[in-house]
Amino acid sequence: MKLALILYKLTIFLLLLSICNSIDVIEEQCLLKIVNNVKDKNLNIPNITSLFCGMSSFNCYTNGSVQQLNLRSSNSYSISNTDISCFPNLYIFMASNLTIDQSLLKTKTASLSAMTIDSNNILDIDFEIAPLTSFSWSDYSRKSLTITPFALKNVQSFTSYSIVNLVNSSNNINYINNYTETYTAYTDYIPDLTKMIKINRLQVDLDPKTFQESSYINIAKYSSIVKYIAINSYGYIRFPHEIAYSNTPRNSITFRTKGFFAPTSPIDLSNIEGINTFSISNMGNDFHYQNKFPFSKLPLKGITFSFSNGNISTIDWNIFNNIKNLKLIGLNLSGPIPTTPFFQSLISFDLSGNQFTGTLDDSLCLVELNVRNNSLTGKIPNCFYCYLNNSFLGGNFANNYFNNYDTVNNKCGYDLIKPYILYQSPSFYLKGKNIGFYDYNIKMGSNCAVLGGNGDFRIYGCLTTANYTTLTILNQNLNFTLSLDRTAPIIDSVIQSNNTLTISGSYFSYEPSIMKVTIGDTPLNCKINNNNTIPTFYSIQCDIEYPVIEYGPKNVIVQVNSLISKPFEINLDYTKFECPISDCNDNGICNDHIGVCECSKDWKTIDQDICTVAIHYLSSYSQTSDIDGGIINLYGFFGNVHNDFMVLIDGNEYSPNVPPTSSVIAISIGSGKIGTNSSIEIIQNGLTFHGTIYPYSNLIKECPSNCNNNNGKCNTTTGECTCNNGYTGVDCIKTTNSTLPTIAPTISNVGALFRSEQTAFTASIYKFIEVDYKGTIIKYVTISPWKTETIDQGIKYIGTSSNGTSTFEITFLKVSKNQQFSFAGNEYNVGAGGIKMSITVSNYTYSNQSNYLVAALQAKAESYSGETNQNKCNNGTIVITSQSNSNLTLNNYNYFTISKDGKRLSIRLQDRLISDDQSTYMVNQLKTILPDQSLLFGMSLPHCGKQCSIDGPDFIVNIESNYKTASSCPTSSNSDSEPSSSLKDSSISFILLIVSILISLLF
Repeated sequence: MKLALILYKLTIFLLLLSICNSIDVIEEQCLLKIVNNVKDKNLNIPNITSLFCGMSSFNCYTNGSVQQLNLRSSNSYSISNTDISCFPNLYIFMASNLTIDQSLLKTKTASLSAMTIDSNNILDIDFEIAPLTSFSWSDYSRKSLTITPFALKNVQSFTSYSIVNLVNSSNNINYINNYTETYTAYTDYIPDLTKMIKINRLQVDLDPKTFQESSYINIAKYSSIVKYIAINSYGYIRFPHEIAYSNTPRNSITFRTKGFFAPTSPIDLSNIEGINTFSISNMGNDFHYQNKFPFSKLPLKGITFSFSNGNISTIDWNIFNNIKNLKLIGLNLSGPIPTTPFFQSLISFDLSGNQFTGTLDDSLCLVELNVRNNSLTGKIPNCFYCYLNNSFLGGNFANNYFNNYDTVNNKCGYDLIKPYILYQSPSFYLKGKNIGFYDYNIKMGSNCAVLGGNGDFRIYGCLTTANYTTLTILNQNLNFTLSLDRTAPIIDSVIQSNNTLTISGSYFSYEPSIMKVTIGDTPLNCKINNNNTIPTFYSIQCDIEYPVIEYGPKNVIVQVNSLISKPFEINLDYTKFECPISDCNDNGICNDHIGVCECSKDWKTIDQDICTVAIHYLSSYSQTSDIDGGIINLYGFFGNVHNDFMVLIDGNEYSPNVPPTSSVIAISIGSGKIGTNSSIEIIQNGLTFHGTIYPYSNLIKECPSNCNNNNGKCNTTTGECTCNNGYTGVDCIKTTNSTLPTIAPTISNVGALFRSEQTAFTASIYKFIEVDYKGTIIKYVTISPWKTETIDQGIKYIGTSSNGTSTFEITFLKVSKNQQFSFAGNEYNVGAGGIKMSITVSNYTYSNQSNYLVAALQAKAESYSGETNQNKCNNGTIVITSQSNSNLTLNNYNYFTISKDGKRLSIRLQDRLISDDQSTYMVNQLKTILPDQSLLFGMSLPHCGKQCSIDGPDFIVNIESNYKTASSCPTSSNSDSEPSSSLKDSSISFILLIVSILISLLF
């Protein structure tokens, strides 16, 4: 196409020459005259008038009028304006080796615009040259010319090819030239342009032998009108650091020299506000500072900087910040090519002809790169590789050692080239990865056109009705369908395969970085998968973090740029993983969400022992003689793995008599003291159980109050009194001769209630408390609302823990007649009218293997205002007593009494219970008076793995011997004062404290 156009133009040109091969008749005589005068050998030939318009140095208009005249004299004829004035349409006049009459320069020739003169008879021009667009001067004898701003007042562009000096006019010394725009001169010094105020372009060619360096200072005086400065020299000169004396911005400063001398210090150009183009075409081998780049700072703003042909060892790359085009050609630079932040500003980067080594970083894709003729290795980044079959770009990487340099078979697919369109009102932009540097390699549909380069393309002309378009990368023959960024993504279907989602629809993108897939409200991020399945306009794949934990109905949303799809609901499935042992050794359940065995509460995984390491604990123990010592059996849950096994009692190690089993450890201990508690540690498999035991049995039990001084007989085996006639109660108090009031025992609110006249006694469950082995409260157990179940002569209360794994059963049984009970090796009798309580805790989950439970109860005596028979003849003071069944066991309570109004509630606690089917010793250490004058007491249960059962306490109310009937005392003697409380204790006194502090301290 281009060749055809050239042939067409050439044909027209030849046709015009054939038409206009003869000079105008009138101008013919003028031409013959001037040829005869100057004796121009080129024109002094036969038939000159017919050949003139076709000669190479001459031009004519179509009408035969002379347009350009080029004369060369062979004599001393002085040519004047008269010689050329006969050419009315002469546009360009050129004269060589002529003697010039000043009238030629002074007098305006009608249409003359450009004049080029080579003469030696004028050395000083201080007269006004006739108006010219361009005036060029040279002196074939190499003499210098002096010219003034006044002389150039009508000359737009002045050029001198021989030495010229610009000086002030002697006749018009104050004249200021505001017309000349271009000044080009071969000179000895940098001209002073103070009186050439409209000079826009300055070019000086300096003679290094005669150049006056002091004239460099003139550059600092140049105004902002001087936009273009070019300094040339065929030899070495000093670099004009004076250009930085002024902060005036310039469009261009260029240097073409043989080289510069080495500077005495680094050159700082940062004072210059900005230079669009700064170029040194030949720095020379000496232009460096101690082998470093000679410039320490460049102008703050710049577009193109070019440095060529030098000898630089090191360079501070940071000085090139904010530059768009950078050329460092043939500077002998070596080492790796940097990847510093200044690349964010660069558009093109030419490092050809150096000694760079190493590989190219992908960050260089931001620029059009030229690294021709270096020693680089490795892989050319795909952003360049995909376009190496472009002759221009391919040449930019030639003559290196790349392992993928191929300008023919550089095939790239959809996995590498990923375009997308970004709409930023009112414009469309083509963006993406590896989309190339040249718009002529891109073809679009929907009337869209693309313009730009270096990866920065703008799209024009797309149909306003189009929501998408097609795009072809021509050199790779790849076709894309691209959204015009005006329509939100549309989801048609979602298919899950393990943690991968395949989403089908439309208006997606090939470029993963502009897309985001979220799942659910949390949300889950689904990372776009670009490895196996390439995202397209119609389909994308994404991966949820593996493994998938969440599941169930979830909304999928796709976002492309700022456009968001409508939610698409899926039923998300979690990732299923096999556990190392599918049945978890029957001691746990496989969590197939994560492929880990979740062991049952009493088992643990350590290394490869999957749920086979027992979280061991002691639930009960036997006792032995304090005199001889002996074997005690430790019962509990110990498992079958006993690595690094050890039992410590009070810090001393005791070896088992036989190897421990999963439920029993037998050890021998020496003699000791009854009632003394000992710390115990059972260590195995890196785990430690901490607890307390009472290793020595007490075969003699004390009765309550010693049966009140032999008012009955004490059974030291059971700790019970057999009362003599006239005595009653657990401690054989004397009966009264008065008419006894009615005592009504009932069961309500998980407790026992006794009412007699205006007096009411209650005893009920307060809380279950989890405590660690140091006595610190861990938590108060939350129990669901109690369910009731009626049983023979009583009520059973059933509750569960908040997590539903533990069961609490509390039974209250009314005893209508004296009844003997047997439990856990204890024998005891409950008198008629009493209430027996029993507690069972099953499958409680402890926070730690060494923790245990305390069953806390509350008992109180209070006045019942609803009673019509108010007997105020008795002492209303509340009296509380407590006692242990063994004075050898400190801080242990088995008996409590609460007295008021001549009546007394007796509470008896057992010292044994059944823990995981084994009878064991139990202490009751909690007791205190609460602020409401009630008694808080408790029973310490061991760490029961499956079940703990307590029979007791039991409660009974008796009338005291000092009871008075309502009729036995005058009305005035009745006490109307508020009841007070007192506490009698055979071992210690009660302390009135805040309940939470008391519980913690007493534990």
